[in-house]
Amino acid sequence: MLVEDEVHIDRVIDFFSTHFVICESKGDTSSCVATIRIRKGQADLANYAGHHDWEPLYIRKSASPFFTIPAVRQHVGEKEHLFCKHTNTLLTLDASTKFIDVTSEDVTSEAFNLILIELIRDVVIKNEENEGTVILHASCAFRNGAAYLITGPKGSGKTTTIMELVHRFGYQIMSGDKTFLFEKNGVLMASGWPDYPHIGIGTLTKYPEVINKVNMSINAEEIKDIWSPKHKVAVDPQLFRELMPSSEPGLQCPVAYIFYPTVSSSPDCFIEPLSDHQDRIGENIETIPETSDSSWNHYIKVNHEKLQFSVKKITEMLEQVQALRIIGSGVLPEHESISLSLHSGG
Repeated sequence: MLVEDEVHIDRVIDFFSTHFVICESKGDTSSCVATIRIRKGQADLANYAGHHDWEPLYIRKSASPFFTIPAVRQHVGEKEHLFCKHTNTLLTLDASTKFIDVTSEDVTSEAFNLILIELIRDVVIKNEENEGTVILHASCAFRNGAAYLITGPKGSGKTTTIMELVHRFGYQIMSGDKTFLFEKNGVLMASGWPDYPHIGIGTLTKYPEVINKVNMSINAEEIKDIWSPKHKVAVDPQLFRELMPSSEPGLQCPVAYIFYPTVSSSPDCFIEPLSDHQDRIGENIETIPETSDSSWNHYIKVNHEKLQFSVKKITEMLEQVQALRIIGSGVLPEHESISLSLHSGG
């Protein structure tokens, strides 16, 4: 990243430093996946008149307006241009030279930071997939040199479970939403991924200290469907890391167990071995569709044939990992099977 003096991206660096090892480059950068130059300036779309019409799209689309990033796009020669009107930011991506130009009048807002974060995330994810990494929709806890995956659909209780492991059983949070999986010397390995934590209000009610830190006033009794996925709050990543003991940036470690939670308002919580998780694991693997317009940019093209091979290999390795099902309140009991897994470190 080449950053002009008047541009400050400390928030972006802080966001990625929770999981990435970041260093200042002093040598040859020819092996880099991309060089991103960031500068302050006016992006004049009139310079592109007479070319193709601008195509509307979203760099990120979310139920939360804060995370939604609308844009327009067009191709000129080998370059791909994207313009975000709400921050007057122009991205010019040139895969042939491995160079990405970012020009914006608004280089201090959180909205601009989100554009940079999405750009870097997109480049990293696609590059990792081309290198054999598979992305699992899962939280991940760490203890004694091993990773403990918590997977399931949105709203199933992944965050609730990982907060239990951290606050009550001495774990560290390794990843909050996505976990990268890859094979190394025949061993299934995991590494974390930075994201904005979304915590359900039902989970927050169990942790008053977290509610106080995020300056929220929650009246749980007024919310009838408190465990619904629609009742979630975005928490600043740095604040979340302060509240949750975390693993070291850049950590890679073997996978020990997989947990499948189904959290509800039940007063009880049951934990039991899950013997048929081979039929479920594939539902939680995230891949980019093969359609040509499936991504908001085409700087890196995913080798889908290679990716499918990686998915098959990682899925087979995941099927061999011992799985446990958690049903009920999410307040983990001293159940023999989970206690063994929690305290043995795999």
